[in-house]
Amino acid sequence: MSLVVILFFAFGTLSELYLLTIVSGYISIINTLSLIMFTFLVGNIIGRSWGKEYFEKMQWHLKSRTIPGDEVLNGSVMALSGMFLVTPGVITDLLGVLILFPMTRGIFTSITENLVKKKITNSDLYYFFKD
Repeated sequence: MSLVVILFFAFGTLSELYLLTIVSGYISIINTLSLIMFTFLVGNIIGRSWGKEYFEKMQWHLKSRTIPGDEVLNGSVMALSGMFLVTPGVITDLLGVLILFPMTRGIFTSITENLVKKKITNSDLYYFFKD
């Protein structure tokens, strides 16, 4: 792992802990823990329900012999939202909630799409297939 990635995760973790202590100073530790548990439950529900919905849409497209490109992209962004909400922290919860709204979800979807296109054009994306 590069030093940049290690520093990014270290800074992210420390900033999440710092913001959680600030929030607990304003609304008490019990309310902060309740908020963390609530966002965990919401992320879990989103991951299960919307994940199942997008998986069924992908299956329908594959059965009708069409490419499920949008469903894969939207499903991965919604899975990211669920992962953000399950992860305790203020920044990750804010990002997870922002992805839930369709208007801001489009921004995250286009960012993800551009990253994948960039990886494909640079030949940085590796995939394995069965013969």
